[in-house]
Amino acid sequence: MTEVTSKSAGPEKKKYLIGKPDITPAHLDEVDLERLSLEIAHRTQADFGTASLEGGDDQGQFTMELLRDPETNTLHTLSVELTEQHVHELQERHQSALIIEQDEELFLQTHSGLQEMSQHPVFAPANAKELKVSIKVVDQSGVAVPGARVDLMGEVWSDQQVTNTQGNVTLRLFGETLDSLEELRIKPAIGFWSKIILDPNLALKDNIVTLSALPASLNTPQSELWGNKAVGNVAMPAGNRIRVAVIDSGFADGHPDVSAAGGRGFAVDGNPDEDWKLDDSGHGTHVAGTIGALNNAIGMRGVAEPVDIFPLRVFPKASFSKLIAAIDTAIELNVDVVNMSLGGTKESQLLRQRMQAARNAGILLVAAAGNSGGPVMYPAAYPEVMAVAAIGKVGSFPADSFHSRHVTPHKSQDGQYFSAAFTCYGPEIDVCGPGVAIISTLPGPGFGSYDGTSMASPHVAGVAAALLSLSPAIQGMARNAARSQALFDAVLNQCQSLGLPAERQGSGLPVLRAASTPPPPSPSADESWDAVSDLIRRALEAARAIKENG
Repeated sequence: MTEVTSKSAGPEKKKYLIGKPDITPAHLDEVDLERLSLEIAHRTQADFGTASLEGGDDQGQFTMELLRDPETNTLHTLSVELTEQHVHELQERHQSALIIEQDEELFLQTHSGLQEMSQHPVFAPANAKELKVSIKVVDQSGVAVPGARVDLMGEVWSDQQVTNTQGNVTLRLFGETLDSLEELRIKPAIGFWSKIILDPNLALKDNIVTLSALPASLNTPQSELWGNKAVGNVAMPAGNRIRVAVIDSGFADGHPDVSAAGGRGFAVDGNPDEDWKLDDSGHGTHVAGTIGALNNAIGMRGVAEPVDIFPLRVFPKASFSKLIAAIDTAIELNVDVVNMSLGGTKESQLLRQRMQAARNAGILLVAAAGNSGGPVMYPAAYPEVMAVAAIGKVGSFPADSFHSRHVTPHKSQDGQYFSAAFTCYGPEIDVCGPGVAIISTLPGPGFGSYDGTSMASPHVAGVAAALLSLSPAIQGMARNAARSQALFDAVLNQCQSLGLPAERQGSGLPVLRAASTPPPPSPSADESWDAVSDLIRRALEAARAIKENG
């Protein structure tokens, strides 16, 4: 027999990011990150007996990953496990010549109706009786719906279960009666609208709930969805395909209505060339479908079909370091647009540096503002990133679905659109996009309806890809900051104000217009001065000619 102890016994270690500021203070020496990485590896090996470069997950060893610029191979960031003592020593030695940040977690920006579940205390009197309620969930033809999440809430107790292959579920609540039940919620995995029934009239047995099918499926003609109509679908010209990276939870490879051109995995210790083809949550597949679902006879079409989609999988356990590695890969792949339907509340100087590097490589960065209903999250809050808030459309979903909970008094001038209740907002918002009752592709394969700024962001990324395909002038620019800024400005120029507060819509909703192309990019300051100089030169020459001929 072995005594059970904690795996975390000994000095606590946390994951940190280490890098340099853009400008090293004059009174300090610039840090050589290559040398520092060797010093840290030697220190951890001396203290703990083992160290691992580029990976390793053994509880007894420290791990360190070296993140390099894909174009120069220069080491720009260390992702390393350290103790607080190690961090203190590094800060004492290098002061502000070194940036040390904790490697913070990032979250998907999808809003689930289940998150609103009443947080009743798990408490009931010792003599409380059990209430057992059986429910069957079916479609409109009476066929069982398996895999649906069922939530039943009473005054003091609640239960959550998933329907079996026969569509059945049994919920057990303590201290409740049939008369004290307040709300029944059904969230299907794929294929159907969600449903909320207030003050449900339930029996102990033989209860049936019927769900309505979504308008998009593999067995019905292609459906035109409200989000696509709102931003406008235009025919993209043949020729160079636009490359879009989707930094997310992966991709359901083999879905008949959306495809990928390639990808990379950063989420697990597996094969990075294969792991991106997995999507446990379905989030990344949903986002990819919104951007580029195939314009075929089934399901739906994406905003920017056809495009080349590159899923970069950072979930589960996404963090700053994984996002940095994914951004570096996007630069390496020469993508044109990056979608990031993720975020966190903490700011990172080192992450922002890589956002700047991506912009300098000609890439437009688009990110979800966040779903907390508070300040805009990172990376969307960085000025280098196009921050997208979420809107919904009145009448685009059943009144008894989860989606109805997101309607707010913040309405557009024509009353069609509303700012979503969950969306983050603030002065950082650049644009808004469809983010309530958004139907897109899911593993299974199938289709599902999601809410979130996660859904708004890919609509805008799709618009950007379509605009780029329609603008040979921007495509032909060198891959630098001027190119990414030109595309940023092109998206803003396509915006239509909805009459919402600026902190909730930014410049408004970007709308593609058929048979129109973005204006040519504005000249730089140098180019403008050259043009003025040329006009002056021509005027002087004309005046000289007039004088000579006079």
